[in-house]
Amino acid sequence: MKTYGTEPGIPSPARVGISEITVSEGDDTLTSYGLGSCLAIALYDPETEIGGLAHAMLPDGDAAENSDRKPGKYANTAIRALLRRMVENGASYTSVEAKIAGGSDMFEFDSFGDGVGQRNVVAAKDELERLGVPLVAEDVGGETGRTVEFTPGTGALVVRSANESGETRKYD
Repeated sequence: MKTYGTEPGIPSPARVGISEITVSEGDDTLTSYGLGSCLAIALYDPETEIGGLAHAMLPDGDAAENSDRKPGKYANTAIRALLRRMVENGASYTSVEAKIAGGSDMFEFDSFGDGVGQRNVVAAKDELERLGVPLVAEDVGGETGRTVEFTPGTGALVVRSANESGETRKYD
């Protein structure tokens, strides 16, 4: 497995945990478990087969003190960091596409307005639009958790629901 810019402590095959980012290529599989309100952001370049996966916990890191040390923690800074690492390793910025999954609102807190999950989705979509990266698939919202598997070489994103049905969806 050839991974680039892997956060310390990520085993092989690559598990992408909360606030982590991993860039890889080809038939490698990048996996994130336990997405509730967190958002999995998969970026890939179909021409070079370089892609990456982030497991973002919060929507906006621009004002956060540690966003430069832990860019994967926030949806918007995770997208920037993934894109930068991919391009540094040979991806073409103009070919990159995005897929997102997660962003559930599993708990209701009336006093907070939109839940963290929904805010993560909005932040990611806004950042992708700002950077000109097309969002080609999404599996977001609802009230159940998810697990995702992403293959950079094909761009395939497999999403498994954590509900009773255990439904699996694949986005090629």
